[in-house]
Amino acid sequence: MRLLARVIFCFFLAPIFFAIFFLALPADILADGEFQTDYDVNYKVDEGGKTEVIQTITLENKTANYYADRFELKIGSIKVEDVQAEDGIGAIDPQVKFEENVSTIALKLNERVIGLGKKVTINLTYSSAELATKSGQIWEVSIPRLAKSPDLNNYSAEMTVPISFGPVAFAVPEPKTHAETAKTQIFTFDKDQLTSSGISMSFGQNQVFEFTLDYFLENSNLTSATDEITLPPDNNYQKIVLSKIEPAPENITVDEDGNFIASYRLGPKSQTAIVAKGYVEVFSKPFRNIETKLTDDEKEKYLQPQSYWETDSAQIKEKAQELQTPQEIYKFVVDYLKYSDERLNLAKIERLGALAAMNKPNNAVCMEFTDLFIAISRAAGIPAKEIVGFAYTQNTRLRPLSFTAQGDLLHAWPAYWDDEKGWIQVDPTWGSTSGGLDFFNKMDFNHVTLAQRGLSSTLPYPAGSFKKQADEDKKTVDITFATELPYKTTTPELSLSAPQFAVSGIPLKLRAEVKNIGSTSLIDQILTLESSAFEVKSQNPIPVKILPPYSKLQKTYVLNSPKLLEERSDNVILSFAESQISKPIFVKPFFLFFISLTAILSLIITISLVIISFLIYKKFLARSKR
Repeated sequence: MRLLARVIFCFFLAPIFFAIFFLALPADILADGEFQTDYDVNYKVDEGGKTEVIQTITLENKTANYYADRFELKIGSIKVEDVQAEDGIGAIDPQVKFEENVSTIALKLNERVIGLGKKVTINLTYSSAELATKSGQIWEVSIPRLAKSPDLNNYSAEMTVPISFGPVAFAVPEPKTHAETAKTQIFTFDKDQLTSSGISMSFGQNQVFEFTLDYFLENSNLTSATDEITLPPDNNYQKIVLSKIEPAPENITVDEDGNFIASYRLGPKSQTAIVAKGYVEVFSKPFRNIETKLTDDEKEKYLQPQSYWETDSAQIKEKAQELQTPQEIYKFVVDYLKYSDERLNLAKIERLGALAAMNKPNNAVCMEFTDLFIAISRAAGIPAKEIVGFAYTQNTRLRPLSFTAQGDLLHAWPAYWDDEKGWIQVDPTWGSTSGGLDFFNKMDFNHVTLAQRGLSSTLPYPAGSFKKQADEDKKTVDITFATELPYKTTTPELSLSAPQFAVSGIPLKLRAEVKNIGSTSLIDQILTLESSAFEVKSQNPIPVKILPPYSKLQKTYVLNSPKLLEERSDNVILSFAESQISKPIFVKPFFLFFISLTAILSLIITISLVIISFLIYKKFLARSKR
């Protein structure tokens, strides 16, 4: 019999390395930590995104009792090709297979690692088209993190990418060094960085999508009714240009969750088809903070249990006591749940909820990753909500989509509240399926928000949910890459309704309206009414956090007019977003209105009497002549 000793070091769902050693002894025994491994790895990405991986692996025997004659490399979620290997004696014929989403490279060494301090160097190269991908205007390079192992002594990595990829948009972690040549950018990383988060880098300036969304509304009642659709909103991660919506809605308002809700008035037994077109610029982290800071009462609303968010469950509460920060909750969900590819083959993907995910962790899709994060966060006192939207992916094994809005395949991910930054989006689903890439400290440029749900776990419905029953399988969410945002217009149209004359001493009401007739939202503006003659009793000025395109804001002002007997004129000025409109108002004492009215009535009566007298006199003359 021979003693079996195995040294393992691995990536989380990414490269896993096995070295197996043999010694003639009476029984099979498993031992770890008997060998030390050093890695020097170079990732060379070409202009087309194909990555050549060159690994120099040094294996050192730390005992006199074991030896190695085989080496195995497992690479989760990534397909490899062009595999070549050699040790100090010569070439090695690699055995390569891809099963259950794992690539395995098996090497039978030419030289055995026998004896204390004995070393062997293995040169291994392979290529992959899945480590670097281009999405629209953005290049992404993703190297999954290493798992901690007592056998791993040192690990250094160098990444080389073409200069044509553009500037670094973000890098997690920050490279140890960054150098440039005429054609390449070179970055280096060390073991501590790779065991902490792996490498996630994006190159380019910005990411822009063009969207066409189809909606269908129907009123089957015998009376008129108002119905609503959900449009893509502006938030801290995206900027919306709504270039066209036909037919135009009565108004677009912003609900408590920050959604853009377009309302339509439908006649009895009527239906309407709506088309919304526009563009969205996406950012990988918050590029602004347009969200009003939550009050304590508002935070409490985002801590409540909802359908699928069972924060009152004993299991959820117990786990929430262990996990006190959003990052701890994110890591738990990423590690605990396992993505179920089988559920994607079902005709309809049923949403299970957080508690079901806790009890059956191997049967999760994006909805369960999202629901479990939200439920634990809320139970831990951290406000959280759900984002439903479009997420672009080139590899559904690494970044799957699994939220079905009838015929449209969408994606769901959570967000948690931060008092300084507002709502922070994370994606535990892709954090799990991509081999441990960091979707907590940053997102990517490929997540487009269609709806935000916090006060309810089921409403509002996202685009893709508004269809005829006969067209449930029809695709109504069409989002494609665009090169740049079109010209943006932010044009407010002001109107002010007020009487021309006012009575001094009597309050006056004015009606103001602001319409956004531009294609982008007006953000952080002030609506102000100015008057030298009147005291504005209503709230003034009025802060307007966001006014979406095609929307209107109506306000009624109450003004106290001058003293009872005072007579004067005034120009009331309404201001909003560098636009102004004025309205002249003349203020008079009440008796001037009375005198004027009396004079007019007297004149009318006098003229009437003259006419009547003339007619009587004329009639009298006619009779006299007879």
